Amino acid sequence: MDQPTAIAEKLEADWWAPRARYEALRGALAPHGLEEAYAAQAVLQARFTARRGQVAGRKIALSSKAMQQMVGIDQPVAGAFFAGDVHTSPASIDLADFRRLGIEFELALELSEPVTSGDGPFTAESVRPLIASVRPAFELIEDKDADYSDLDVLTLVADNAWCGGVVLGEEIAGWRELDLGDIASVVHQDGVEPEAANTGAADPLGSFAWVLNHFSTRGETLQKGEHIITGSAVRTRFPKAGDWLAYEVAGSRVEIALV
Repeated sequence: MDQPTAIAEKLEADWWAPRARYEALRGALAPHGLEEAYAAQAVLQARFTARRGQVAGRKIALSSKAMQQMVGIDQPVAGAFFAGDVHTSPASIDLADFRRLGIEFELALELSEPVTSGDGPFTAESVRPLIASVRPAFELIEDKDADYSDLDVLTLVADNAWCGGVVLGEEIAGWRELDLGDIASVVHQDGVEPEAANTGAADPLGSFAWVLNHFSTRGETLQKGEHIITGSAVRTRFPKAGDWLAYEVAGSRVEIALV
């Protein structure tokens, strides 16, 4: 068994009941650099399809310089989510399906056409024709009860950047006339004061372009209809059973209830 396959086998086992607590890959299973971590991620994603369905979209993580510095990397990282992980708002999510669920507040940009190996390079200025729809979304993060002061970025990459799914909200009406990098947004949560935000905190078009470049340069095809989630506009929240959250962007919203 080669190293990426051995890593993927270990991480796949950790995802299913009982979900194992986060543990950095060390010793014989430690990835030898970023390329091997992504090779392990690709094997893991292929193995996930048996339980989670085909790839339905992609994600960006560690998009902020502060987070990159914290874990010792100079670029964002990418992952994928699967058809069985996609929920339509309003959604009810069972916390028992996660070791520890984090919620992130994002935009989901739907691809209007396939992006294949060799396409691009893409920029924030060139990608708008590739967008078929824009909607607010929650990313469901499975952080495995990790200690954030002791993260290993290669483990995070190999482990599909902890993507546990997405909740897709309503399409934003008139999004083509909006500056996607400067839309006021609001986070609502039961018992908590609403939090004002702005989509520009996540640089959605720049993040979209980065994800397309990442996968196309790795020889992967992104299919028409895939959703690219472009990073959280506010800090991750860790809800408890009974919580309700909503994220409003330009008159559209995504809602989630935790049971």
